[in-house]
Amino acid sequence: MADETPPPPQPAVAQTVPRTPPVAIWSLILAVLSFTCGWLFTAIPAVICGHIARAKIRKSGGALGGRGIATTGLILGYIALVLGIMGIPLLISMIQSDRERLQRLSTERKEIASDDGKIKVTVPGTWTKLPELNKQASLQVGNKSKEVYLIAITDTKADLDNFTLEKHHQQTRDRMLQKMKNASGTQPVFFLHTTVDDGHHFQQILAWTLKSRWQQQNKLLREITETFRSEK
Repeated sequence: MADETPPPPQPAVAQTVPRTPPVAIWSLILAVLSFTCGWLFTAIPAVICGHIARAKIRKSGGALGGRGIATTGLILGYIALVLGIMGIPLLISMIQSDRERLQRLSTERKEIASDDGKIKVTVPGTWTKLPELNKQASLQVGNKSKEVYLIAITDTKADLDNFTLEKHHQQTRDRMLQKMKNASGTQPVFFLHTTVDDGHHFQQILAWTLKSRWQQQNKLLREITETFRSEK
């Protein structure tokens, strides 16, 4: 009786797990960012990466996986792309509306008064009170975005030793020039210095801006200074 020899065992074949191409993962990441902060800037790359990833997976013959990730990124990218395109008219409308508002405020004029209501100036609608400019000032106004400012400092005549208007103006002007020379680390500024005698007080009006903005803002600062009013 012949002995039957069992066939030799078949060698084990290692199964490789298809790897996911990085471009598929990037497609999903960029698509998700499109709904949070990326808008069209990440939606378009998400769609491109999604198509590239699907093409690579299809041509790999099974060596690459991640089709679901690529497809998800592609779909989300297209959705974000459509929503982003639909939002362009809204964005343009918002920008135009904001520009019109700023233009309207720049042409409008409003009156700003000191805390006691005795000192007033008329300024553009974009100007506001700025209480941090000078602790001695009775009134402090300006527009930070344009780097233009104006303050009014009140000196009671009774506290001064027979000062004339000319003497007070010259002394305060010289003091301001000296302060500017000492402030060597700051940007150069141009200022308009005016002194008004309202009977009981000398009102010192200082308006200034950066040297680079003086030509553009000089006329406006003079116009605002001329609107200064002091009530007794």
